Amino acid sequence: MENVNDRRLQAAGAGDSERSPEAVEDWAYIISSLSTLFFSTYYLDLETDTFRAVTQLRRVGDVLGNEVNFTAALSIYANHFVHPDDREDYLKTVSLENLRENLRWWQPTLAVEYRRLDDEHGEPPGCWRWVRASVVLARTGADDLPKTAVYVAQDISSGRRSDND
Repeated sequence: MENVNDRRLQAAGAGDSERSPEAVEDWAYIISSLSTLFFSTYYLDLETDTFRAVTQLRRVGDVLGNEVNFTAALSIYANHFVHPDDREDYLKTVSLENLRENLRWWQPTLAVEYRRLDDEHGEPPGCWRWVRASVVLARTGADDLPKTAVYVAQDISSGRRSDND
């Protein structure tokens, strides 16, 4: 797993006179701790349909490359990693349109569970792991419409019976 914000965090803390070294260190610990819970974390700009990786599996980063358009990245990810039987529900739930329509202060999260191809753990071809992807509202505008959100993905295979079909 790669935390692509480590360098940004260190650089931001080094020259930031408003943050104490302790605050920057605490922030780094929080990000590091959450990185162990979620194998992928993305910051979404719902106004511009863009995203920025915070943490992601190296293989996913290799497939997504330099893509910054959120909608395009979802399609690429789904076609490479999401089980065909789960793909439509995944894409509908985390689509930009659905997030813009449904994320509000009174409903700050949307989630979907799906099977992801497990090619990270040396498993034989065709093995799938259960994942819960959650999108959490981060910021709204004056009109209560969502502006930004955080997308996190967590392996929940140990809590579910994993189907390899």
